[in-house]
Amino acid sequence: MKAVLFDYNGTLFQDDDLNAEAWIATVDELSQGKIDGKKFYNEFIGTRNYPFVEEVFRQLGLPLEEEKIMYWALRKETEYYQKLCKTSGRNKLTPGAEELLDYLKEKQIPINMCTASLLTNVNFYFENTPIGRWFDRDLVVYDDEICIDKKDMYLKGAARLGVEAKDCIIFDDSPASIRKAAEAGCENLIIIKKDNNPDIPQIRQRIEDFTELDYSLLDL
Repeated sequence: MKAVLFDYNGTLFQDDDLNAEAWIATVDELSQGKIDGKKFYNEFIGTRNYPFVEEVFRQLGLPLEEEKIMYWALRKETEYYQKLCKTSGRNKLTPGAEELLDYLKEKQIPINMCTASLLTNVNFYFENTPIGRWFDRDLVVYDDEICIDKKDMYLKGAARLGVEAKDCIIFDDSPASIRKAAEAGCENLIIIKKDNNPDIPQIRQRIEDFTELDYSLLDL
């Protein structure tokens, strides 16, 4: 193991409920009740912002105008998700995460973050949680509209550390992202337990949070 890559939402930061609420509210507002926001979200969970909103436009029969789609993709973050985070006062990382990040820093093990979030949210994360203590914001991989999916993001995240994905341990929680990490060549995945986690041979441990992590896995 030469480096460690982290997903953010649902992994380093527990916000599944806030993210779901934000998306459902966005779909409800955009569709004016023509689409069931909760049902739509459950079907397309884990999709990047732009294609998520694009599919709403498509189902509503609206012209797929880039500027309008991006407006709603950003609105979900700034008008719903970020406000929900502030209202809830939620700004702490997943239990055990800070101790793990301190350990990796002490051992001088390179780390990076790969998130499907937009840049506006990455900036929000750095402003509202302590992740700047460990992560270099300039190295973070996010939804820049160039990366196609989390496979691309993990490949890029590893490359920015000068390693290959196969030589990294990856922490993730989303079923789609977990599979994409495996497709990127990662052979050592540690996942946050969720009801719909996939069962693939690359998974080395399933944890509720980082306090359950078997640190010996970091010596792979």
